Amino acid sequence: MTRLVRWSLLFVAFVVLTAAVAAASLYSMQDTLLYPGAQAALPLGDLEVQRPDGVMRGWTLHPDADDALVVFGGNGMSLSHYAPRLDACSKRAVYLMPYRGYEGQMGMPRERDFVADGIALVDQVRKTHAHVGILGISIGTGVATQVAAARRPDKLWLVTPYDTMKRVANDKMGGLPVSLVMRDTFDSAAAARTLRGVPVVVLQAIHDEVISAARTEALVRALPQPPTQWVHVDAGHNTILSSAEMCSALSE
Repeated sequence: MTRLVRWSLLFVAFVVLTAAVAAASLYSMQDTLLYPGAQAALPLGDLEVQRPDGVMRGWTLHPDADDALVVFGGNGMSLSHYAPRLDACSKRAVYLMPYRGYEGQMGMPRERDFVADGIALVDQVRKTHAHVGILGISIGTGVATQVAAARRPDKLWLVTPYDTMKRVANDKMGGLPVSLVMRDTFDSAAAARTLRGVPVVVLQAIHDEVISAARTEALVRALPQPPTQWVHVDAGHNTILSSAEMCSALSE
C-alpha cells in the first residue's frame, strides 16, 4: 500500500469519524434545541383533559362564548404569558393547554404526544362549542396542521408556518444533513395537503429570523386551495405576536 493510499484512507476515516461524532452530538442535543420549554406566569388552571397516562391541564378564557379557539404555541412560548393578548384579540373561548414538559405540565415533549393531546382537547372542546378554530404559532403550526387534518376545524390560523421542521433545521445548520437524525419532523406540508375545504389564514413575518420565506411559501403551496388570507407582517419571528395584524386576524 503506497503512502498516498494510506493517507487517503486515513483522511476518509477522519471525515467519517468527525461526521459520526457530529451526528451523535446533534442527536443527543435535539430535544434541548427543539424543546427549550417555558415557565408559567400562573399556576395551571381548571382546564382538564384526561389522557391515557394522566391528566393534562391548562386555562380557558371566556369559556361561555359560542365559538372556541384552541391554541398551539411556539417551542419556547409561555401560553400563560401570552394569554392577555389572546384575551384582548379574540372573542372566542380560548383554550390554552401547554405541551408536555412546559409550564408545569406533566410528561416530556414529543411530537406524537403533542398531536394526540391536541386532538383530545379539540374533541373535548367540541362538546360545548358550536364552532372550533385552531391557532398554531411557529412550531405549533406543525401540531395545528396535523390536528386540523384529523378534526377539520371551522378555521385554521397559522403564524410563521413552515413545510417541515427537517428543512427548517437543514436551513439553519448550514447544509449539514441534520434531518437524518431528527426524531420529530413536524411534516406540516403532508398534513396541509389534506385540508381541502378548511379555511386557512397565514401570517408570515417579513423579517423572520427563524422560519425563512421559502419554508412558509412551500407550506402554502401544499394547501389544496389558496389561503383565505395570506398576511405579510412587517415584523420578526417573535414580534409578529404583538402586531396589529395578528390581533386583527384573530378578531375575525
